[in-house]
Amino acid sequence: MNLGLQDLNPVSCGWQQCVPGHAYGPAVREYYLIHYVLEGKGVFQRGESAFPLEKGDMFLIRPGELTFYCADKTQPWRYGWVGFSGSRCAALLEQTAFRGGNAVVHAPFVETVFQSMISLREGREGLELLLCGEIYRLLGLLQNDDAQKGPRRGKEDYVTRAADYMRANYAHPIRIEELARLLGIDRHYLSRLFLKRTSHTPQEFLIGVRLERAAQLLRQGDCTVGEAARSVGYEDVFHFSKMFKKRYGVSPTAFRLLSDDAGGKAEQSK
Repeated sequence: MNLGLQDLNPVSCGWQQCVPGHAYGPAVREYYLIHYVLEGKGVFQRGESAFPLEKGDMFLIRPGELTFYCADKTQPWRYGWVGFSGSRCAALLEQTAFRGGNAVVHAPFVETVFQSMISLREGREGLELLLCGEIYRLLGLLQNDDAQKGPRRGKEDYVTRAADYMRANYAHPIRIEELARLLGIDRHYLSRLFLKRTSHTPQEFLIGVRLERAAQLLRQGDCTVGEAARSVGYEDVFHFSKMFKKRYGVSPTAFRLLSDDAGGKAEQSK
């Protein structure tokens, strides 16, 4: 199966019912490969990011990426796949829900495309061209906004969940990559969602949460600058002071003094 088409050339297509725990990789592909989960569950891993997936989810492997995927031990997945290469692949994928390096998408409405591809039989006249047409149809459907809502279930609000986690755990070390992994999505995908919703990256949002809480503590006057810094997750007081001044225009010490003065004047006016 290889006509050597320049723009988009089908390489492989098929489906598999995996046995419990069946795994593939770690491995590197020389072409683009999309899997669609028809039934069951499994995990797809790219680099250090792992994504628990189930029916309706898809994952994309790009050329040169080291990936690993494994079927669930109790509900092993059945998936269809299609592989392709060509000079236009990267540009075409960038117009879909896989844009920006995203590797996982929830798009149950494309199942009919994979069923059509699976039904094509080796030896059928025009097989490669028919398959090429199905790949273009798949990429066209993935430009639908419904495919942008998340890699697992579109109703899940990853930004809200991530923001709630940061507000609850700001005093502890938080790595955005680990947070994304807890949510079951890719770090870059989480960053894009945050930028779209808040105009800030997750890291910028976390800094904002910490500094706002630090400002509250300093206004109350119960904490020294060092205590306020450590209370919101900064062990380096100098770095904390630098970030605080950048946000509020004054040092934490000056901010605390100004708050004390304002409190004193308010007390005198009673």
